[in-house]
Amino acid sequence: MDEIQRFYLDYPLQVPCLWNLSRKHFRVSLGEGRFVKLNKFENRLNGRDLKFYCWQLRPRHVYFSVLNWLFPERVGKKYKARYCVPLNGEYVIDVDAHLILFTHKHKVDDHWYVCNECLDMAKRMTLQLCEIIQRYYSRIAVVFSGCAGFHVHVMDFDYHDWGSYRERDPIWCHSASRFKFTKLLQKQTHVFDRAHFTVSVDPMRVVTVPNTLNGKTGLICRFIGSPKNLETLSIPEILELSKTFPVQGHLEALEGSSMGCNGPMKSCAKKLAEAA
Repeated sequence: MDEIQRFYLDYPLQVPCLWNLSRKHFRVSLGEGRFVKLNKFENRLNGRDLKFYCWQLRPRHVYFSVLNWLFPERVGKKYKARYCVPLNGEYVIDVDAHLILFTHKHKVDDHWYVCNECLDMAKRMTLQLCEIIQRYYSRIAVVFSGCAGFHVHVMDFDYHDWGSYRERDPIWCHSASRFKFTKLLQKQTHVFDRAHFTVSVDPMRVVTVPNTLNGKTGLICRFIGSPKNLETLSIPEILELSKTFPVQGHLEALEGSSMGCNGPMKSCAKKLAEAA
C-alpha cells in the first residue's frame, strides 16, 4: 500500500455539502496522461463512492465538473453536451501567485514545493477578487489548490444573469454568460492571463475536488470556506491544515506503480473503504 492509497484509506474524505456530488461528473488523473471517468462505474457518486475509488485507483489528482448534469455519466465531447442536460453550476477562478509577483525572498520548501511569500501574494489577490465578486454574488467558497494559489467558487452564479437561453445549444448559454462575467472581472483585477481567462469561461472544465490530494506537492486541496475564513488564516496555518505526508520528489515519481485496479471491484473492499 503506497502513501496515496494509505491517505485515502485513513483520511476521512469529506466534500462540503455546498456541492451536490450526485450531479457532478468525476475524472481522476493516474499519471502519464491517463484519465479515468468515475461515472462509468456508477452513474451517480456520493462521498463514500468517491473515497472508495480514490483508495482503489490511487489518483494523483481528482477532478469534478463545474456544471451540474442531469446525466453526468454521459459527459464527454462538448458537441454532445446537450444530451447530458446541463442544469446549473458554479463559476470558478484559479488564482495563482505567478500571475503577479512582487519582489520577495523566493524560498521553496524542500518537502512541499511551495513558497510562503508566493502564497501570501496569491491570498491577497484572492481576497481582492472576492471583494469584487461580492458586488454581484454572495455565496463564495475558497479552496486552497494544494500548490500555488487558491480556487474561488461562486456558488450562486446564474447564467441567466448574463445571457439568454438557447434550448438547442445550452452549453453556448453557459459559455457566453461566463465570458461576459469574466470580461467584467478582468477590467477590475489582475488574476487573468490568457490561459486563466480561457479556462474560466469554459463550462466543460473540471476543477480539483476540495479536500482531495494534490499529486504535485502532496498537500491537501483544503476547503477554506468563506473569504472571511481565508482572511483570518495565515499561510503557515493553511499549510499546516493541508499537510499529509512529506514527499522526497513530486508524487508523480510514483506513477510507475500499478493502478491497483486489476480485476473486478469487490464489495468487501468497498465496505473496507467506507468503514474507514
